[in-house]
Amino acid sequence: MKKTVLIKAPAKVNLYLKVLGRREDGYHQILSLMQMVGLYDFLAFREDRSEIHLTVEDGLLPADRSNLIIRAAEALQGAASSMGERPKGASIRLTKQIPIAAGLGGGSSDAAATLIGLNRLWGLRWPRERLAQLGATLGSDVPFFLYGPTAWASGRGEQIEPAGSTGPGWMVLVNPGFTVSTAWVYQEFSRKLGLTKRGREITINKFIAHRPSLREIFHRPHNDLEEVTLEAFPQLTQIKKELSRLGGKGILMSGSGPTLFALFKEYASAKQAAAAFDQGGSVRSWVARVLKRSPV
Repeated sequence: MKKTVLIKAPAKVNLYLKVLGRREDGYHQILSLMQMVGLYDFLAFREDRSEIHLTVEDGLLPADRSNLIIRAAEALQGAASSMGERPKGASIRLTKQIPIAAGLGGGSSDAAATLIGLNRLWGLRWPRERLAQLGATLGSDVPFFLYGPTAWASGRGEQIEPAGSTGPGWMVLVNPGFTVSTAWVYQEFSRKLGLTKRGREITINKFIAHRPSLREIFHRPHNDLEEVTLEAFPQLTQIKKELSRLGGKGILMSGSGPTLFALFKEYASAKQAAAAFDQGGSVRSWVARVLKRSPV
């Protein structure tokens, strides 16, 4: 029987997101506190002769090189081969549960899970630091998913500093049923605030030195991008009001959106709040645990 590796790829939320300016390479300089939550994609890896094959169970995502999973697998295969390793191919099956283009990092999490899964499948024994360096070439959020469950991300998001985990045990995630372009949100944010490639006067080092504590952030999350997305999609403001009415705390948009989250101390109250959004329309909701350890 061929060897199989199974990986759970978690979603993330941004408990804190500050945009500090534009970089010379066109990316934005950020400071963000990222948190893994218990909503998962599932990936299964099985050895193949030499090719990389991807099957997506729900069929909503492409299974070609536009998918980060394929690009991550080919990047690891190529990097290992260039260093004298002889990795085989792999057949990969993705069961998708994290919504697409939702601010929850699903694609980046899948890419990180692919690096971890194939590292095990092929017996490469690369350390996480080495995988994270490769992951940073694939996407800004990928390195976070190689560490977690709670970490500060800076630079364009690829510089990771693990942080202690604290705060309530549960989140309700609410997705309105439409996608938002991350590039568009950052572009609008830059236009409104007049950000240039020189960035703001205050430096990233000053922000890091004076960043809020984890306890402060769990009680009062912050996201610079939220105003842009909520202005374009007023229905998100109504969802925030409803989450507050249902007892949610620290209600915020994750990343560039449009998914919103609310913190709850008890599972029962979180489940009741999530059920209020389950009306058969396009809006979807989940109850997810705030993860105290990375599942990968």
